[in-house]
Amino acid sequence: MPDMPLLLLRVAGVVVGLAGLWLTYRLRFRARRLANSEWLLGTLLAFALVVCGLVPNAFDFLLGLFAFRKGGGQRLIGLLIFSNLLSYVLIYLALTRSNRAEEVIDRVVRELAKRQYRESRDADDAQLYIVIPAFNEAANIGAVLAGVPPLVCGLRTKPIVVVDGATDDTATVVRQCSSEPVCYLVNRGGGSALKAGYDLAIENGGDIVVTLDADGQHRPDEISRLVQPIVDGRADLVNGSRLLGRYQVERWSRATGLVLFNWLISLLTLTRITDCSSGFRAIRTAELAKLELRQPQFHTSELLIEALRKGLRVTEVPISGERRRSGESKKPASWRYGWGFARAIVSTWLR
Repeated sequence: MPDMPLLLLRVAGVVVGLAGLWLTYRLRFRARRLANSEWLLGTLLAFALVVCGLVPNAFDFLLGLFAFRKGGGQRLIGLLIFSNLLSYVLIYLALTRSNRAEEVIDRVVRELAKRQYRESRDADDAQLYIVIPAFNEAANIGAVLAGVPPLVCGLRTKPIVVVDGATDDTATVVRQCSSEPVCYLVNRGGGSALKAGYDLAIENGGDIVVTLDADGQHRPDEISRLVQPIVDGRADLVNGSRLLGRYQVERWSRATGLVLFNWLISLLTLTRITDCSSGFRAIRTAELAKLELRQPQFHTSELLIEALRKGLRVTEVPISGERRRSGESKKPASWRYGWGFARAIVSTWLR
């Protein structure tokens, strides 16, 4: 029968639609995992599928409003267009829910770590906090902490090492260096770890926060280069630039990507930036509290864009970029790193 394939398609549509109605009902009123807006959209989509299977011409009036005629396959094209639009809406809602869940998980992990840190640390009167995110850096973190000077530009320093769900002895090494770590239960990314350190520096009344990598690529004896412009009142955020100083290129693909991303951020912010992926920075704590930071991993570009958007005075100074002391980089493959970095730039700029 020539109409058998169409009949089977209609039956399948009715079955899938009824299953969708049952599923959305269960998720909303039994499991309570859907918001009212999500339940309503899912119900409408499933109901439309049932109606379309039972009465194929039911939506001709709607298609006619957009000049889709019955003949020549235009009706089918119209249905495909509308179904694709609804699919994009559902995908957007799913991603939104996923992002909200990630934010809640990140906040819980961060608050638990900060609470434990507050209970175990001694009071301090530091003015300059050195925030160091560390993930499986037991072989390197001791030398990094040993290089942090007690005074920088006349300011007393205090390192805050945020152990980002490490599975090695990073936390033990930090304690052996007479410093209590902030310990995440699970790995959440460098951006999340930095936010924990930022929060503690702000609530402890620090004047300036410096961020430093735990793998030895940054030289603690160059911290004063970052801090001095802030102490002198010439800047609110100082970005350490390897391109203005010196560094050893490990992968030419990333070096090329860095040039492209520097150009993109400079274009979007109308400010010349030479090293948007540098993790060696100093910022005035009072200004840090004004920034909205969301990125858990590709966070370096976010801080720059947010600072420039909020009107902070941003400058760059030359720094040295060393090879990591030991171990392997925790960064993902070049193409994944490039995609994540580009997405972070665009999403931050579009806020």
